[in-house]
Amino acid sequence: MTSDTNNAPVLLVTHVTAIDVGAIPDLLANLGRSSRVMRANKGEPFPQDVEALGGVVSFGGPQSANDDHIDYVRAELDWMPRVMAAGVPLLGICLGGQMVARTLGATVGPDPDGLYEFGYYPVEPVDGAAEDLALDGTLDVAHRHGEAFTIPAGARRLARRDVFENQAFRYGATTWGVQFHPEVNDAVLGRWLDRDPPPEDLERNGAQTVAVQRAKHARYHRAMHDWLGRFLALWLASAER
Repeated sequence: MTSDTNNAPVLLVTHVTAIDVGAIPDLLANLGRSSRVMRANKGEPFPQDVEALGGVVSFGGPQSANDDHIDYVRAELDWMPRVMAAGVPLLGICLGGQMVARTLGATVGPDPDGLYEFGYYPVEPVDGAAEDLALDGTLDVAHRHGEAFTIPAGARRLARRDVFENQAFRYGATTWGVQFHPEVNDAVLGRWLDRDPPPEDLERNGAQTVAVQRAKHARYHRAMHDWLGRFLALWLASAER
């Protein structure tokens, strides 16, 4: 990638609302990088000139990476390999990470026991992963998912949990997928929880209550964003190696 490309805006691909980008635009700005939001579910086309992108972050949503019948999901699955081939930094978050995994031949599906994660839960790096994830210890991070990915062939698993064991991976020099939602800020959490009636997945097996989620967010989100800032610096630098 050229220096001009390294200064290009990072494309933030959302699947529900523009709010879903959370803390990432501000954290990118702290690194001197701009960003722009692309709303895939509103019919915005995926850029054809992928080499002109400064990076791509694909966010979460209630869709499944297996939803080939949804036009924009199918389009994104077809587009992601072009981003990877161009050496553009690619980060998939939750649904986005599942789509990255699926394009690399991995599978995506629900927990066999019907467990669901909605709230803050700890993840830990696997041995030797600190350099690839900028994480050297357990971190409590936000989750909201009932499906998860297997690790693609040729990828390195970076983080785990006892439930939904695969939490992060790296493929090649510039591609990462994470199962959790490190971007969650007050606005994202409010969109998730401040609803009448409350979101149905609060009743799923394993989900935390609203009160527990708010308490954990207050306690853990700063450390989560501190880590995310360090990780984004590593992620962006991957294109320069």
